[in-house]
Amino acid sequence: MKSLKDRKSYTFSRYCLLIILLVNLFVTQGCQKDSTDNDPVVEEPETLVSYQKILSYPAETIKQQIGVWQRIYPDIIPIIDNTAYGVDVYKITYNTLYKGEKIIASGLVCMPQSQDAVPIISFQNGTNTLKSDCPSENPTNYYYTLMEYMAGNGYIITFPDYIGFGASSQYLHPYYESETSDRAVIDMIRACHELLGEKDIVAKFNGEHFLMGYSQGGWATLSGLKNIETNYKATIPVKATSCGAGAYDLMAMSTYTLAQQVFPGPLYLPYFIYSQKLFGAHNDPLNKFFNEPFATRIPELFNGTYSNTQVNAQLSDSIQVLLKSNLISDFSSSADFAQLRSLLIKNSVTAWLPVSKINFYHGTADLNVSPEQSLLIYNRFLNIGADQENIRHISLPGTNHDLSLLPWGLKTINWFNELKKK
Repeated sequence: MKSLKDRKSYTFSRYCLLIILLVNLFVTQGCQKDSTDNDPVVEEPETLVSYQKILSYPAETIKQQIGVWQRIYPDIIPIIDNTAYGVDVYKITYNTLYKGEKIIASGLVCMPQSQDAVPIISFQNGTNTLKSDCPSENPTNYYYTLMEYMAGNGYIITFPDYIGFGASSQYLHPYYESETSDRAVIDMIRACHELLGEKDIVAKFNGEHFLMGYSQGGWATLSGLKNIETNYKATIPVKATSCGAGAYDLMAMSTYTLAQQVFPGPLYLPYFIYSQKLFGAHNDPLNKFFNEPFATRIPELFNGTYSNTQVNAQLSDSIQVLLKSNLISDFSSSADFAQLRSLLIKNSVTAWLPVSKINFYHGTADLNVSPEQSLLIYNRFLNIGADQENIRHISLPGTNHDLSLLPWGLKTINWFNELKKK
């Protein structure tokens, strides 16, 4: 006969075993998606975290809204004619990497209201300092909306927020930092692939990818394409890429800026230097590069609550007023600025032999980003032997940085429409 002590021990052991079994049961069920007895167990997606439909546009509404531009921009007429679908807009979050650590990022995915198989376009927006004006936070920003409408031409369109915006707004955006930019673009595309596998998503993917971006987005697009073709071309095959008015050679861009008496985009260099400092790429004080009161003012200006226009208004478009005299005179040779030169070179995009067709667009009157930037990278592709049939440089006559945006976007969609028919 067991003693009272033995019986208590036996009862306690059975109780512990029961608790362990119940915990295992609940944990196992909690890690699985909803399924029936006949459904296989589906593993959690590696990249996609969440998604939510936030907007819908009927096809007729899209035609009416973009139709107002047809007298000014005749290139929009075939886009109106090709609008065959309404569009659903989703906000998504996804896993990506920031300095080697997994974080959650966000963006938009726009889908045609159809089960037809269509390509994916990855769209990268231009320079933005206002956290509330990224794609997922302000999807009704008119320029984002125009791009959302383009899904009605038969595309699934992704809009990565970039690190520092949306779900990752706790960070200062690493401006023109290629590693984080590439990851945001590539992981957004991978998350979109996973989203298209969800049971309540009706849109279908035909296996083709297109990339497009303007200004900072032009650089982010070209940098992302190079990374994709180097490391992901089997899973993200890109058919064509459109880069508008990007700064691809950051050393040449900086040399151009420093040579100006007046520069209409004074936020660019402070944004780069300050964000690289917070990113940990250098630890130089801001007053090494900028005169007062701007050196002291910069951290507040880039705290995410000011727009590009507001930041520019609190800086100076006079290069000699904004920047230290020795930065202007000794930038290219002084050891004091060797680390800055190294960061600019590291985050520039160099030419390679691409698989994707690439078009470079640039307004001839662009004073913010010199048209020489697009000519320079175009010629570098040709000089290393890239197929001239696949690499094109297209000037946008007489337009400045802002006024080139819409013509570039319309020409890009018309080009993509031509290619997807082949």
